[in-house]
Amino acid sequence: MLNYFKRRYQNHLDKVLSTIKLIDVEERYDLHFSRFYGLYFANAAKWMKMTPTQVSIISLVIGVVGGSLFYYQDTLWMVALGAFLVTWAGVLDSADGQLARMTGQSSELGRQIDGLIDNLVFISCYIGGTMYLIPIYGYWILLLMVAAGLAHSYKAGLYEFYKSEYIYLVGKSQAGYIPLTKDEIKPTGDKWHHRIMHYINLDYTGKQISSTTRSPEERSKMRELAENKPQEFDPLYKKWNFKMLFWWAWLGGSNTHRNAMVISALFGRFDIYLAASLIWTLGYLPLNIMQRKYDQKLLKELTN
Repeated sequence: MLNYFKRRYQNHLDKVLSTIKLIDVEERYDLHFSRFYGLYFANAAKWMKMTPTQVSIISLVIGVVGGSLFYYQDTLWMVALGAFLVTWAGVLDSADGQLARMTGQSSELGRQIDGLIDNLVFISCYIGGTMYLIPIYGYWILLLMVAAGLAHSYKAGLYEFYKSEYIYLVGKSQAGYIPLTKDEIKPTGDKWHHRIMHYINLDYTGKQISSTTRSPEERSKMRELAENKPQEFDPLYKKWNFKMLFWWAWLGGSNTHRNAMVISALFGRFDIYLAASLIWTLGYLPLNIMQRKYDQKLLKELTN
């Protein structure tokens, strides 16, 4: 019986692996939870002929409702339901991407919409969790919420930047492409929603580009090396950046923040999350130094 379940687990995991962009950039939590269960929903959505965007919208509704329930931190079953819904939204966030790759419906606009929905779910969690704290701390707690939220966005942008760079440089996939400068960012269409997403993407990607220590010239050189000297570039890039991705994920990954939010809300102490999120932003400093050191070492070794 145990061997049967092991085989079923491994067979499903193999199917999960076939739907992801690059195994190197996958967090263990995603691999064995979000994407593992997300594939079931992706298969169901495919059977029902749903689009990835439709799955994303369902994820948005579930996540926003869940985040709003963080307001009821003095009622355990309510906040537990909210925690379940927010976690489920995270699974569906994986499912929409898996469905897109399974059906060949991946697009730049879809990627932007997916990122926007993820942010809206987090915003609902911040608002729901912080509103509960107003009677305790007064409206001053809103300042901490805004500061923690901005720090969260900054950290998440950096993590997504280095994750995307890895996918583009090592995975040789356009799915990880981030422009060298803001001037390269163009609308994906001429409809009103394309223009809205363009301005959102311009702001988010612009912050990513300006926050990293990699200059456009250094990024361009890395791309040149990845294309012309892959046998030399890929192993060295993996050697230093694979372990850096682990730490960037702990700093700004969605799983880190989502799980921390859920746990703090379940204990009725969303204030601890807000303070901790702001404090652990300081981890950017040593990570930035390490990343800069490895990038310079890589370029020096391959260009000398």
